[in-house]
Amino acid sequence: MKHRLHLFCLIGILLLLTAGCRRRQEVIILFENDIHCAVDAYADIAALRDSALQITPYVSVVSSGDFFQGDIVGSLSQGQYIVDIMNTVPYDVVTLGNHEFDYGIARQRQLCEALTADVVCCNLSDKEGGGTLYPSYVIRRYGPVRVAFVGVATPSTLHTSTPTYFMDSLGRMVYDFHQTNTFDCVQQAADEARQKGADYVVVLSHLGDDTPPNSSPALIAATQGIDVVMDGHAHHVLHQRLCNAAGEPVWLVSTGSKGKFLGEMKIPVEGEMTIRLIDPVTIDDSAIPVRVTDKITEIENCLDSLVNKPVGYSEVSLLDRDSQKARIIRWQETNLSDFAADALRAVGGGQIGLIHGGGLRAPIEQGTITMGELISLFPFNNRLAMVTMTGQQLLDAMEVSVASYPIESGDFHICSGLRYAIDPIVPSSVIWDEMKMFMGVGATRRIVSMEVQAEDGTWLPIDPEASYTVSGLSYTLLSGGASGMFRYAQPVPVDAIKDTEVLLRYLHMLGDTIRASRYPEDLHEHRFEVL
Repeated sequence: MKHRLHLFCLIGILLLLTAGCRRRQEVIILFENDIHCAVDAYADIAALRDSALQITPYVSVVSSGDFFQGDIVGSLSQGQYIVDIMNTVPYDVVTLGNHEFDYGIARQRQLCEALTADVVCCNLSDKEGGGTLYPSYVIRRYGPVRVAFVGVATPSTLHTSTPTYFMDSLGRMVYDFHQTNTFDCVQQAADEARQKGADYVVVLSHLGDDTPPNSSPALIAATQGIDVVMDGHAHHVLHQRLCNAAGEPVWLVSTGSKGKFLGEMKIPVEGEMTIRLIDPVTIDDSAIPVRVTDKITEIENCLDSLVNKPVGYSEVSLLDRDSQKARIIRWQETNLSDFAADALRAVGGGQIGLIHGGGLRAPIEQGTITMGELISLFPFNNRLAMVTMTGQQLLDAMEVSVASYPIESGDFHICSGLRYAIDPIVPSSVIWDEMKMFMGVGATRRIVSMEVQAEDGTWLPIDPEASYTVSGLSYTLLSGGASGMFRYAQPVPVDAIKDTEVLLRYLHMLGDTIRASRYPEDLHEHRFEVL
């Protein structure tokens, strides 16, 4: 009996030693942000995951948000296809980007329940139910190493997504992103995670590095106890260290967007943590797992018959970027924004048609136009809407449009049947509420002239007292989008057809051909001028 007891003890010791050796292996965290339905990126990150698992059992895949929306594969399935692909990778922890809410908060919650990954977000609360909708953080164990992942969403979600999604039937905000104390929410989560034994704290941030006051650099400067901020939202490539409130260095990293880069964080057995950004072109195609490519192929086959259907022809490329590939659609007029505004006016029947730069998500290339291109241009499942506005309300709304100029803004509008000129030297006096929603305009105005096109084609100065009908998208005109610049307009009943149907009908009006003479790349007439 004694010998048997000794044997059991020896076996136990050997098992503990073997487990101890296993626990001491390095930890690899693979990360990304703002994939926006670029499904090939999921194949790449799955390849990195599988390769890492050959080195260590301690591998996780995480995301800093904006995965459900951005292209046809997301919009046509309202995010379900993306869930299917992410679960195939699979992911371990994600936080919420503002575009996770583009199909409504009920759909967002349904999709997140279907994800096999943990969803964390420390600053999204239900005002009526109390508490956060998701855990503020989760602690993952990698042998003896504990890593806490804290999630934080941009408070600007309240107006960059559809504001009415976060309201009740009486127009009261029932969800809160803690826009005035976001950093406190993160600090509290980090502190709790440390108290529960976390050796490292990683923040999955969808704040952006250029969105004050709640930017990722400002978060680092205001907090402590955080090792890494994996950022999203701004689509920038970041790989730097900034000092926190205690003067200690904190990693700030971001992979760009649509899989431009992927990230790898390593916690070695000995030595300091390292972080690098990986160019997907360096990934061996033979390492991409079949389970992911098969899922992507299955989904693409479901979409092919629709997205490849020809619907028209364009003699010219409708542009959202300049010749250097820099995005200009959010602060300059282009033939693409003119085309979209004209479509909304012609099909909607308003005296004025308008489109915000943030709603135009892809160009239309010269040649055959497919249904897929129209869906990529308008991927958000909006509807046609119409309102009446006074001339003064239009003047105020367009002040919001140019409040950030020359810094790009999704709220920047180009119009059909209306043109305006600004003096950018004049400071913006737009008044915002605490949720960055439009309230009014102060003493100074950037707009120096505004004209409305009459039925005979002539241009007349806008009359502040007159009433005008305006056609546009439901997001801006009815749902409080674009910072609520149209919140004081009066809705008008209209056939609420889908946004892509608007484009199809307008193409038919044009004889199914976009003429270069009508929409030249080098604009002949300007609807927006800078003096």
